[in-house]
Formats: sequence, structure tokens, C-alpha cells
Amino acid sequence: MDWENIEETLAENETVFIDIWMPNDPIHEAFQPAFNKVADDNQDVKFARINAGVEPDLVKALGVDTTPTLMVVKKRVDILQKTDNLEEQTLQDLVEVVRCLNVDDMVFTNSLQ
Repeated sequence: MDWENIEETLAENETVFIDIWMPNDPIHEAFQPAFNKVADDNQDVKFARINAGVEPDLVKALGVDTTPTLMVVKKRVDILQKTDNLEEQTLQDLVEVVRCLNVDDMVFTNSLQ
């Protein structure tokens, strides 16, 4: 994902899991297989990546200070930024929780609108 397609990606997908990473980061390399597997298993959820080395201004605009970061957005609301590595099952469980989350009934101070 980059500046050219972020607006379209957020507008066309109710839920977006964004992997914000830097090249040669061992934590990201360990997370990548889990991210890919869970993405393949959940076609109703958009999984995207932002290379922070290529898109530093976009990463900054999203309020991300540390890489790697998993950012979860539902209906354009930033609901989670997680900086620790997640195991595949934990990520799958997170997808299920977010899928069931009704953000329309929640109050947030940080939305991507």
C-alpha cells in the first residue's frame, strides 16, 4: 500500500490489516509467514503491507512510530496498532474479534477520515 492507493484501499474494504515493516527486520521476517497464511484464509478481510523504508511519510501520517507494526482499521477507524510479533493463531483470533466488532457503536478519537 502507498500514497496512491491508500484512500481506495480504505474506502473499498471494511476491514484492513496493515503490516508496516522495514526491509531486513528479523521480527518482520518471522511474522511474514503468519500474515500471509491468515490473509489467504480470510479473503473477506483486506491484508496490505507498507514498506516504511519506501513510504516513510505515509507511515508518519498514519501515526506509526515503530516498525514492525500491525495496524488494524475497520470502517476507516484505527482500532489497533500492535508492535509485537504475533503467532499465526493469535493473528487468526484477532481477525475473528475484529470481524465481529461493531465500530458504529463505539466512540473513537482517532479515525482515518
